[in-house]
Amino acid sequence: MDRLALSFRQVRTILCTAVVWAAVSSVHGAAEWIEQGDSLDRQFKSAEALAAYQKAAAQRPGDAALQRKMAKQYVEMVLDASSRAERLRLATLGYETARKAKDLAPRDPAARVTLAIAAGRLAFYSESRRRLELSSVVRSESAEAVKLDPRYALGWHVLGRWNYEIANLNALLRVMAEAIYGKMPPASNEEAVRCLQKAVELEPGNALFHAELGRAYLTVGREDDARRELQKAISLPQRSRDDAGAQSRAKESLRQL
Repeated sequence: MDRLALSFRQVRTILCTAVVWAAVSSVHGAAEWIEQGDSLDRQFKSAEALAAYQKAAAQRPGDAALQRKMAKQYVEMVLDASSRAERLRLATLGYETARKAKDLAPRDPAARVTLAIAAGRLAFYSESRRRLELSSVVRSESAEAVKLDPRYALGWHVLGRWNYEIANLNALLRVMAEAIYGKMPPASNEEAVRCLQKAVELEPGNALFHAELGRAYLTVGREDDARRELQKAISLPQRSRDDAGAQSRAKESLRQL
Protein backbone atom coordinates (compact mmCIF):
# COMPACT_ATOMS: atom_id res chain seq x y z
CA MET A 1 0.00 0.00 0.00
CA ASP A 2 2.85 2.42 0.84
CA ARG A 3 4.44 1.67 -2.50
CA LEU A 4 1.09 2.27 -4.20
CA ALA A 5 0.59 5.54 -2.32
CA LEU A 6 4.08 6.66 -3.28
CA SER A 7 3.31 5.80 -6.87
CA PHE A 8 0.18 7.97 -6.79
CA ARG A 9 2.17 10.89 -5.37
CA GLN A 10 4.78 10.46 -8.07
CA VAL A 11 2.15 10.43 -10.79
CA ARG A 12 0.55 13.56 -9.35
CA THR A 13 3.94 15.30 -9.26
CA ILE A 14 4.66 14.31 -12.84
CA LEU A 15 1.29 15.54 -14.00
CA CYS A 16 1.65 18.85 -12.19
CA THR A 17 5.12 19.33 -13.64
CA ALA A 18 3.81 18.57 -17.13
CA VAL A 19 1.01 21.12 -16.75
CA VAL A 20 3.45 23.79 -15.57
CA TRP A 21 5.87 23.09 -18.41
CA ALA A 22 3.02 23.13 -20.93
CA ALA A 23 1.94 26.54 -19.66
CA VAL A 24 5.49 27.87 -19.79
CA SER A 25 6.02 26.48 -23.28
CA SER A 26 2.75 28.02 -24.46
CA VAL A 27 3.67 31.46 -23.18
CA HIS A 28 7.17 31.19 -24.58
CA GLY A 29 5.81 30.07 -27.93
CA ALA A 30 3.43 33.03 -28.14
CA ALA A 31 6.21 35.45 -27.26
CA GLU A 32 8.41 33.99 -30.00
CA TRP A 33 5.64 34.32 -32.59
CA ILE A 34 5.01 37.91 -31.54
CA GLU A 35 8.71 38.74 -31.83
CA GLN A 36 8.80 37.16 -35.28
CA GLY A 37 5.65 39.03 -36.32
CA ASP A 38 7.10 42.34 -35.14
CA SER A 39 10.27 41.72 -37.14
CA LEU A 40 8.28 40.90 -40.28
CA ASP A 41 6.08 43.94 -39.75
CA ARG A 42 9.16 46.17 -39.72
CA GLN A 43 10.12 44.63 -43.06
CA PHE A 44 6.65 45.44 -44.49
CA LYS A 45 5.93 41.69 -44.90
CA SER A 46 2.31 41.96 -43.88
CA ALA A 47 1.04 38.49 -44.83
CA GLU A 48 3.93 36.75 -43.09
CA ALA A 49 3.57 38.98 -40.02
CA LEU A 50 -0.15 38.22 -39.86
CA ALA A 51 0.53 34.47 -39.95
CA ALA A 52 2.95 34.79 -37.02
CA TYR A 53 0.53 36.89 -34.99
CA GLN A 54 -2.30 34.43 -35.67
CA LYS A 55 -0.22 31.61 -34.20
CA ALA A 56 0.41 33.70 -31.10
CA ALA A 57 -3.28 34.64 -30.88
CA ALA A 58 -4.24 30.96 -30.92
CA GLN A 59 -2.48 30.78 -27.54
CA ARG A 60 -3.62 34.22 -26.36
CA PRO A 61 -7.12 34.77 -27.80
CA GLY A 62 -7.91 37.59 -25.36
CA ASP A 63 -4.78 39.63 -26.02
CA ALA A 64 -5.90 43.08 -27.22
CA ALA A 65 -2.44 44.05 -28.47
CA LEU A 66 -2.29 40.96 -30.67
CA GLN A 67 -5.72 41.69 -32.14
CA ARG A 68 -4.52 45.22 -32.87
CA LYS A 69 -1.37 43.94 -34.55
CA MET A 70 -3.40 41.54 -36.71
CA ALA A 71 -5.83 44.29 -37.68
CA LYS A 72 -2.91 46.44 -38.84
CA GLN A 73 -1.67 43.65 -41.11
CA TYR A 74 -5.10 43.10 -42.67
CA VAL A 75 -5.37 46.82 -43.37
CA GLU A 76 -1.91 46.92 -44.93
CA MET A 77 -2.49 43.77 -46.98
CA VAL A 78 -5.24 45.68 -48.79
CA LEU A 79 -2.45 47.57 -50.56
CA ASP A 80 -1.18 44.32 -52.10
CA ALA A 81 -4.53 42.81 -53.12
CA SER A 82 -5.07 42.37 -56.85
CA SER A 83 -8.86 42.73 -57.01
CA ARG A 84 -11.46 45.02 -55.49
CA ALA A 85 -13.27 42.03 -53.98
CA GLU A 86 -10.09 40.92 -52.20
CA ARG A 87 -9.38 44.45 -51.02
CA LEU A 88 -12.89 44.68 -49.58
CA ARG A 89 -12.53 41.28 -47.90
CA LEU A 90 -9.24 42.21 -46.25
CA ALA A 91 -10.47 45.65 -45.23
CA THR A 92 -13.54 44.05 -43.64
CA LEU A 93 -11.38 41.59 -41.71
CA GLY A 94 -9.17 44.46 -40.58
CA TYR A 95 -12.17 46.42 -39.33
CA GLU A 96 -13.70 43.45 -37.51
CA THR A 97 -10.38 42.55 -35.87
CA ALA A 98 -9.79 46.17 -34.85
CA ARG A 99 -13.24 46.28 -33.25
CA LYS A 100 -12.32 43.22 -31.22
CA ALA A 101 -9.09 44.89 -30.08
CA LYS A 102 -11.01 47.98 -29.01
CA ASP A 103 -13.61 45.91 -27.14
CA LEU A 104 -10.80 44.14 -25.27
CA ALA A 105 -8.98 47.38 -24.42
CA PRO A 106 -11.33 50.36 -24.72
CA ARG A 107 -8.93 52.73 -22.95
CA ASP A 108 -5.95 51.91 -25.16
CA PRO A 109 -5.42 54.85 -27.55
CA ALA A 110 -3.56 52.59 -30.00
CA ALA A 111 -6.58 50.27 -30.22
CA ARG A 112 -8.83 53.27 -30.81
CA VAL A 113 -6.67 54.64 -33.61
CA THR A 114 -6.29 51.21 -35.19
CA LEU A 115 -10.09 51.01 -35.39
CA ALA A 116 -10.24 54.52 -36.88
CA ILE A 117 -7.66 53.61 -39.53
CA ALA A 118 -9.39 50.31 -40.32
CA ALA A 119 -12.70 52.14 -40.70
CA GLY A 120 -11.09 54.62 -43.07
CA ARG A 121 -9.56 51.86 -45.18
CA LEU A 122 -12.86 49.97 -45.37
CA ALA A 123 -14.70 53.18 -46.25
CA PHE A 124 -12.54 53.57 -49.34
CA TYR A 125 -14.01 50.35 -50.80
CA SER A 126 -17.59 50.85 -49.59
CA GLU A 127 -20.61 52.46 -51.21
CA SER A 128 -21.32 56.10 -50.40
CA ARG A 129 -23.69 55.71 -47.46
CA ARG A 130 -21.55 53.06 -45.77
CA ARG A 131 -18.50 55.21 -46.39
CA LEU A 132 -20.03 58.09 -44.47
CA GLU A 133 -21.12 55.80 -41.64
CA LEU A 134 -17.56 54.59 -41.31
CA SER A 135 -16.38 58.19 -41.41
CA SER A 136 -18.21 58.79 -38.13
CA VAL A 137 -16.21 55.91 -36.64
CA VAL A 138 -12.97 57.52 -37.83
CA ARG A 139 -13.89 60.77 -36.11
CA SER A 140 -15.12 59.30 -32.82
CA GLU A 141 -12.25 56.84 -32.39
CA SER A 142 -9.45 59.26 -33.30
CA ALA A 143 -10.95 61.96 -31.08
CA GLU A 144 -11.14 59.51 -28.19
CA ALA A 145 -7.55 58.42 -28.78
CA VAL A 146 -6.14 61.94 -28.40
CA LYS A 147 -8.38 62.46 -25.39
CA LEU A 148 -6.86 59.37 -23.79
CA ASP A 149 -3.33 60.39 -24.82
CA PRO A 150 -2.90 64.02 -25.96
CA ARG A 151 0.65 63.22 -27.13
CA TYR A 152 -0.37 60.39 -29.46
CA ALA A 153 0.82 61.67 -32.84
CA LEU A 154 -1.02 59.13 -34.99
CA GLY A 155 -4.29 60.02 -33.30
CA TRP A 156 -3.86 63.70 -34.21
CA HIS A 157 -2.92 62.74 -37.76
CA VAL A 158 -6.04 60.63 -38.27
CA LEU A 159 -8.26 63.31 -36.75
CA GLY A 160 -6.66 65.87 -39.07
CA ARG A 161 -7.27 63.64 -42.08
CA TRP A 162 -10.92 63.28 -41.07
CA ASN A 163 -11.32 67.06 -40.91
CA TYR A 164 -9.67 67.46 -44.29
CA GLU A 165 -11.87 64.86 -45.99
CA ILE A 166 -15.14 66.11 -44.50
CA ALA A 167 -14.32 69.77 -45.11
CA ASN A 168 -13.78 68.99 -48.80
CA LEU A 169 -16.79 66.75 -49.47
CA ASN A 170 -18.65 67.38 -52.68
CA ALA A 171 -22.20 68.74 -52.46
CA LEU A 172 -23.95 65.36 -52.92
CA LEU A 173 -21.87 63.61 -50.26
CA ARG A 174 -22.38 66.56 -47.90
CA VAL A 175 -26.17 66.14 -48.18
CA MET A 176 -25.80 62.42 -47.47
CA ALA A 177 -23.45 63.14 -44.58
CA GLU A 178 -26.02 65.43 -42.99
CA ALA A 179 -28.60 62.66 -43.30
CA ILE A 180 -26.27 60.30 -41.41
CA TYR A 181 -24.82 62.69 -38.84
CA GLY A 182 -27.96 64.77 -38.39
CA LYS A 183 -26.23 68.07 -37.90
CA MET A 184 -22.79 67.81 -39.46
CA PRO A 185 -20.03 67.76 -36.86
CA PRO A 186 -17.67 70.71 -37.20
CA ALA A 187 -14.89 70.10 -39.72
CA SER A 188 -12.65 72.56 -41.52
CA ASN A 189 -9.38 72.79 -43.38
CA GLU A 190 -8.11 75.06 -40.61
CA GLU A 191 -8.82 72.39 -38.00
CA ALA A 192 -7.22 69.83 -40.29
CA VAL A 193 -4.07 71.96 -40.41
CA ARG A 194 -4.06 72.34 -36.61
CA CYS A 195 -4.36 68.59 -36.00
CA LEU A 196 -1.84 67.68 -38.70
CA GLN A 197 0.62 70.25 -37.32
CA LYS A 198 0.27 68.64 -33.90
CA ALA A 199 1.10 65.23 -35.37
CA VAL A 200 4.24 66.59 -37.09
CA GLU A 201 5.35 68.35 -33.91
CA LEU A 202 5.04 65.13 -31.93
CA GLU A 203 6.63 62.90 -34.59
CA PRO A 204 8.77 65.01 -36.95
CA GLY A 205 10.41 62.04 -38.68
CA ASN A 206 7.20 60.70 -40.19
CA ALA A 207 6.97 61.15 -43.99
CA LEU A 208 3.21 60.51 -44.09
CA PHE A 209 2.54 63.24 -41.53
CA HIS A 210 4.56 65.84 -43.46
CA ALA A 211 2.93 64.89 -46.77
CA GLU A 212 -0.62 65.29 -45.51
CA LEU A 213 0.18 68.53 -43.69
CA GLY A 214 1.68 69.85 -46.91
CA ARG A 215 -1.46 68.97 -48.86
CA ALA A 216 -3.61 70.68 -46.24
CA TYR A 217 -1.43 73.81 -46.42
CA LEU A 218 -1.88 73.80 -50.19
CA THR A 219 -5.66 73.67 -49.81
CA VAL A 220 -5.72 76.75 -47.57
CA GLY A 221 -3.35 78.67 -49.84
CA ARG A 222 -0.19 78.52 -47.73
CA GLU A 223 2.05 77.61 -50.64
CA ASP A 224 5.45 78.25 -49.03
CA ASP A 225 4.51 76.11 -46.03
CA ALA A 226 3.11 73.46 -48.36
CA ARG A 227 6.34 73.32 -50.39
CA ARG A 228 8.43 72.95 -47.23
CA GLU A 229 6.34 70.10 -45.85
CA LEU A 230 6.02 68.27 -49.16
CA GLN A 231 9.75 68.42 -49.78
CA LYS A 232 10.38 67.21 -46.23
CA ALA A 233 8.02 64.27 -46.81
CA ILE A 234 9.92 63.19 -49.90
CA SER A 235 13.29 63.44 -48.14
CA LEU A 236 12.39 61.15 -45.23
CA PRO A 237 12.88 57.36 -45.22
CA GLN A 238 9.85 55.13 -45.56
CA ARG A 239 8.89 53.75 -42.15
CA SER A 240 5.43 52.37 -42.90
CA ARG A 241 3.52 50.77 -45.75
CA ASP A 242 1.63 54.05 -46.32
CA ASP A 243 4.73 56.19 -46.76
CA ALA A 244 5.31 55.29 -50.42
CA GLY A 245 1.82 56.43 -51.38
CA ALA A 246 2.18 59.56 -49.26
CA GLN A 247 5.45 60.48 -50.96
CA SER A 248 3.87 59.91 -54.36
CA ARG A 249 1.02 62.28 -53.43
CA ALA A 250 3.58 64.79 -52.15
CA LYS A 251 5.39 64.77 -55.50
CA GLU A 252 2.09 65.26 -57.34
CA SER A 253 1.18 68.18 -55.07
CA LEU A 254 4.59 69.78 -55.62
CA ARG A 255 3.90 69.78 -59.34
CA GLN A 256 0.89 71.98 -58.65
CA LEU A 257 3.07 74.70 -57.08
